[in-house]
Amino acid sequence: MDVIAGGIPYSACESDASLCGGSDSQAETTHYSEQIKQAYNKGIAYLARREYSAKELEQRLLQKEFSFSVVEQTLKKLSDDGYQSDERFTEMYIRSRVSAGDGPFKIKISLREKGICESLALAIMDTQEIDWREQAKLLKNKRFGPVCESPEALAKQMRYLKNKGYYQDDIKAVIQLAIC
Repeated sequence: MDVIAGGIPYSACESDASLCGGSDSQAETTHYSEQIKQAYNKGIAYLARREYSAKELEQRLLQKEFSFSVVEQTLKKLSDDGYQSDERFTEMYIRSRVSAGDGPFKIKISLREKGICESLALAIMDTQEIDWREQAKLLKNKRFGPVCESPEALAKQMRYLKNKGYYQDDIKAVIQLAIC
């Protein structure tokens, strides 16, 4: 019979892990909590560079081969600690996209792809009090100038504003101002 440290027979150690100073579940728990710490630190490192939506951060952490349960707990802890906030991300994202000339439709679609629900996006857009018609006018004037020379140029301007994500009502109002 083999004997291990402490005079406990090896066969007894196999049958009762608690006699050997620990169990597999304790080691698994320690490993699991260590993974959560690593994922948390990786999440903090990502968030130190810029804001991320919960979905984006989840995808990044899953790419680093953390398990889904580890990522889920990490995201909850990051949110509870105030490091990750979808509201803060949405505010930042809307501001940056407006300054890039994007319209409300394009911004809402982008936010949906990033895991932000439409109601949150609309609520934050309302709090920022953006005059979309004025934004479309500024974008049109910057790109094409205030005067429209031909129907072809007019159609080109309308397509451009539509592709930037502005609604038809705002585009028509801006184009009518250019014709007058």
